[in-house]
Amino acid sequence: MKGVSMSDQEARFAAKDFTMGDLNAVVKFLGEEATQRIKSGHPFTLTFLEEQLRTLFDKNGRRIPEGLTYPVRDPDRSYFLQQPQIDYAQRLERLKVHFRERKLPISPSQFQDECEGLREELAKSEEFATCANILNGVVLPVVLLPVPHRGFDYGMVLERVYLSAVERAYKELFPERTFQNYRKGELARKVSIIDGSRHDLLVGKLFKGPVIGLFSPNPLQGFSVLAQREQMATLPQRFSLGGGFDSATAVTMYPDVLARDFQTPGYDCAALSWVDSEYSLCFEANDERLWFDHEVSLGYAFGSYSGGLFFSR
Repeated sequence: MKGVSMSDQEARFAAKDFTMGDLNAVVKFLGEEATQRIKSGHPFTLTFLEEQLRTLFDKNGRRIPEGLTYPVRDPDRSYFLQQPQIDYAQRLERLKVHFRERKLPISPSQFQDECEGLREELAKSEEFATCANILNGVVLPVVLLPVPHRGFDYGMVLERVYLSAVERAYKELFPERTFQNYRKGELARKVSIIDGSRHDLLVGKLFKGPVIGLFSPNPLQGFSVLAQREQMATLPQRFSLGGGFDSATAVTMYPDVLARDFQTPGYDCAALSWVDSEYSLCFEANDERLWFDHEVSLGYAFGSYSGGLFFSR
């Protein structure tokens, strides 16, 4: 921001190299009030705003909560994730086994090539220059499998397909632990997608085939669910807010990362509402179990919880 003070005498001197058209343009730009102050000999201050490229994520990959009306608090860093080394073939095999697919429509090399291309876009493309810092956080390559369009019910598919896969993956890795779906039998016809989350656009793609993408599980740590939804308005269109299908797939493919122990964050499925607008859904883990449940107090910010962001083509 720069301030410039100019008297009437200085303005007249500066005008000697201007045409009448130039002066008319200047007067139009200054406005009537500033022009009258010049004519009357009063000094004035003209303020120029320098346009800056504002990054949307900080150096740690967390979304910068600028201009939000709903509550946000600092993340509780005692709840954290660690970026794994990615073995694409291994993660894809885990997806195949626990979703009980005979054959996947994507090979490990296709999976890797697509995810590396997405990372390259975020890192170097001008279109996503404001989002490059998200790569400083945990980023997990995932494959979302197709879902049937006919007779589609989000809650039913979430329970029968996705949460079942989560349970199998978690119990295979941690056989001494348990998985609990506290909303068992209560999801069909009761889950809806929040407007503006873009999760509906992602589901629309899944009606047509698999979607490869990058899932960031905790860039919104410390954001209330309502703030998570609100911040979507200023994110590029290819980001969608974490719902049930993407979050559950990520947990299935990376239970060692996302359900490690008590110190992993809780995961809001902020793109979803359950029963009515007062409730959403979430995952949470500790040293003994992983569970899925509804959540209330959507306007309250917890430093140990985060929603996810999904990035794809």
